[in-house]
Amino acid sequence: METLDTVQKHELPPTNQKRMVAFINHFIVSTVTFLNKFASDCETRFVNYEQKIQNLEASLMIVEAKLASIDVLKQQSGNTAAIEGNKQNDINPSTSVKVEATETKLAEENESQPDVATNPSATERDPKYEPYFKMLHVGVPLGAVKNKIAAEGLDPGYIDQFL
Repeated sequence: METLDTVQKHELPPTNQKRMVAFINHFIVSTVTFLNKFASDCETRFVNYEQKIQNLEASLMIVEAKLASIDVLKQQSGNTAAIEGNKQNDINPSTSVKVEATETKLAEENESQPDVATNPSATERDPKYEPYFKMLHVGVPLGAVKNKIAAEGLDPGYIDQFL
């Protein structure tokens, strides 16, 4: 038993260098493989979440555009604007006379001019795409409209011809 306690480390045989290098190489390769796979999985998940967020943003813009096109809401906002306008008119009644005169002149000019189509290619448009042109007219971003067109199974490139 005394021999086990008295064994000196410098008396032990050296570790086989080839075997040690193989263990270290295996450790490095397996660690790098794991880290690469982990980074790739994280990147894939980030891309998926980014696409989901873009789809949500596009849907939100479409919903906002639909809400903006509801006549009842427009009337309520118009009533609110009229109430605010009346409050301002109470403060300075001379401005209301000027505003009404200007509105009358603009209305007369519009009636005297012949109706000109705002977009001459409107007659050439496919009727399936009219709601999407309306969305663009309301202010929905082009990317969101193209996403909606693609979601409906139509060609999103069609709308580029008329812009």
